[in-house]
Amino acid sequence: MNGVLLVDKASGPTSHDVVHQVRKALGIRGIGHAGTLDPMASGLLVLLVGEATKISDYILNGDKAYQVGVRLGLRTDSYDLTGEVLEDRDVSVSETAVREALASLTGEIELEVPKHSAVKVDGRKLYERAHRGETIEALPRRVMRFDAPTELRVQGREVSFHVQCSKGSYIRALAHALGEKLGVGGTLSSLRRTLSAPFELADAVSVPALTEAWEARQQRDGRVWGSAWIRLADALPGFRRVDLDGQDAYLLRNGQISRSLQAELLRFIQVGEAPPPVRVVHRESKELMAILLAEPGQFYRIRRVFNA
Repeated sequence: MNGVLLVDKASGPTSHDVVHQVRKALGIRGIGHAGTLDPMASGLLVLLVGEATKISDYILNGDKAYQVGVRLGLRTDSYDLTGEVLEDRDVSVSETAVREALASLTGEIELEVPKHSAVKVDGRKLYERAHRGETIEALPRRVMRFDAPTELRVQGREVSFHVQCSKGSYIRALAHALGEKLGVGGTLSSLRRTLSAPFELADAVSVPALTEAWEARQQRDGRVWGSAWIRLADALPGFRRVDLDGQDAYLLRNGQISRSLQAELLRFIQVGEAPPPVRVVHRESKELMAILLAEPGQFYRIRRVFNA
């Protein structure tokens, strides 16, 4: 089995816990994930099965989207409900004020990263230093991108909205910044990932459901999960596709690009434009064979070869 499995993670377990559960249920050790979710977060967790672990770098770069809950009047050291409470008080803020504050936090902005994050300072991850009780004098800042939020609701101290953001953007940082903009403080109270581009939560399956379906049908090709299972050859829809067989496929598996494949790739190269990434699929088996990439001004090179 080689492909992408979309899981609807429950709040509570770590991403590693989910990977362990699925490994045990399927009897497959070669499973990883693309994009960690904090234990308190729920929603889309992209699992990479078998040879799909080789494409993690190409999946991690996509946009993310979340359903977000923020509690105003609450400040914690971690910017979410799991941290130490620094301040907790009743506040009243209008929807108009929240909308204006969120608008000012739209686009590319520079924010402090949470101290409970994997960002490294002096070669050590911030969360490791935080867990040891070390004092962090100044948190590093990072440029993050948040699109205009939708589905905004304000009920007392609770604010909820849906937002899409770039890779490496911290929703906890956005929640904290929103509270500071409003002058009342704010902490992330809930988080549910709905998108990890190009994959959507609507196609995902819960761990109990995927386990039950697997045990009931004993199918070993992934079709038992419907849209939650994406074959490896279809897991990179943003890549141009080339189908090969025969001598061309043989040469590619041995690290060579045949003349006919070179001619096919030349069609993708446009003057003044970055050449698009390419996935090569075997014409008969429909399995992914390789990923080809080209730097500006250069021809394609083989970056990944798959044993599928």
